[in-house]
Amino acid sequence: MDRAALIRLLGTIFETRETEIVCSEFFELLPIYVDLVASSGASAAQSAFPQVAHHIAQCTECGEEYQALLQVTRPPQ
Repeated sequence: MDRAALIRLLGTIFETRETEIVCSEFFELLPIYVDLVASSGASAAQSAFPQVAHHIAQCTECGEEYQALLQVTRPPQ
């Protein structure tokens, strides 16, 4: 494991909360969250769904799914 991966892993451990959503709950909320990001911005979505925002920061796979779905919803530039 390289230094960057170790630092990310330690950060994830220390940012763990007492109550968190699991990936299945995340995927249920993801379309709503992405719609809110697209229409109102990331800060509005983070305020409305803090557990989703936290899960994105904690779970690499779900973060990648979020980024992919967000790219699909944005108009081409």
